Amino acid sequence: MKYLKPIDFLNSLSDFGIKLGLDKTDFYLKKLGHPHFKYPSILVAGTNGKGSVCKSVSKVLQTSGYKVGLYTSPHLLDVKERIRISDEKISEEEFNENIIILKKIIEKQPVHMYPTYFEALTIIAFLYFFQKKIDILICEVGMGGRFDATNVLPSFLNIITKIGLDHTDFLGKTYKEIANEKSGIIKEKTVVITSKQKKDAYQVIKKKVVEKECKLLTYGIDFKGVLVSILPEKMVFNFYGKETFKELETDLIGIHQVENLSIAIQASLTLKEKGYRIKEENIREGVKNINWPARFQILQKNPYIILDGAHNVDGVKNLMKNLKKIFPDKKFSFLVGILKDKDYKKMVKIFEKYTDRIIFTKPNSDRAIEPYILKQLVKSRKNIEVIEDIKKAYKYIKKTGENWLIFGSFYLASDILSNFD
Repeated sequence: MKYLKPIDFLNSLSDFGIKLGLDKTDFYLKKLGHPHFKYPSILVAGTNGKGSVCKSVSKVLQTSGYKVGLYTSPHLLDVKERIRISDEKISEEEFNENIIILKKIIEKQPVHMYPTYFEALTIIAFLYFFQKKIDILICEVGMGGRFDATNVLPSFLNIITKIGLDHTDFLGKTYKEIANEKSGIIKEKTVVITSKQKKDAYQVIKKKVVEKECKLLTYGIDFKGVLVSILPEKMVFNFYGKETFKELETDLIGIHQVENLSIAIQASLTLKEKGYRIKEENIREGVKNINWPARFQILQKNPYIILDGAHNVDGVKNLMKNLKKIFPDKKFSFLVGILKDKDYKKMVKIFEKYTDRIIFTKPNSDRAIEPYILKQLVKSRKNIEVIEDIKKAYKYIKKTGENWLIFGSFYLASDILSNFD
């Protein structure tokens, strides 16, 4: 390990697997002088929508004139995408420099104290944001919340997006158990903003809010969004809360995104109450100009090829609703690749009703499920194919002259964008 290139050293830490807990992250950040205590931070947990919320809040703050750090996961093409300041990802040079700084500390520790890949990346990001003197950090939780490496942040605003049954091997099998992990990000006497949740999940969040003496703002109770119109390239919605904003336009497409964007607007208004200089025009401009790849991303028109990162049951449900709403009169074929640690049986059951033709492929991941297994789950085997190689699958669908929807995994989205021309 001593003579590895910086990026190879970082990648080698994957071998240490997922070990939930904050001790190692705390340990290394302490060695670096607690850089994450030097700027205010907002932490966003949830199953679906947390990346969209993070991006939206950061855009509003950015248009308001703030230097905004943004830490998200996963990445699509380049790990440096996860670490951004006002839309600019960390440079190769600065990334490598910070890996080397952390590497020197790691190599002095016993192997059992080595951080995981995600822990190391989080430490590197938090150090970088301090080095660049950001005004505020918007941070997406990696998995869960309570024991996620990002939860070392002393966040003053905590957001919980829609909770679903995902990562159940780590987080629990029920909404109640998963909500307990997600609500672990809530700090004492802070503001908590939450999506409309399942009853069991919401009860857990409310209990945690009372215990921590926090203020709770809930979508559908304290604020809401109402869809006005939705087209393939643009969506219009109204926001209702302490302030009302009519006819908000956005490039972030999807019925479910109305809730995510409304959460981001409520977060912005909460920041305004805390003294941040945020005007209505900043909110309008921020929610409008959101470029967030693999979120109902149109790669081609006439015929359409659309790419989406839907990778779990709730994500697929939302995607199918959006497809029906936005293209009520068009037929779409599906190119699908899923990971085996997802509830792929239920995912297939949901989407097979929306198309007459499916091609199953295999994302570039050790966790990918064999496409032939997915094929066997489809009730009607007519027009169900397997093209295991993604490059071949993508070239094939481009030649068909049909409308295609590509989804199932962010790994698949990454593979498609790598080959997109």
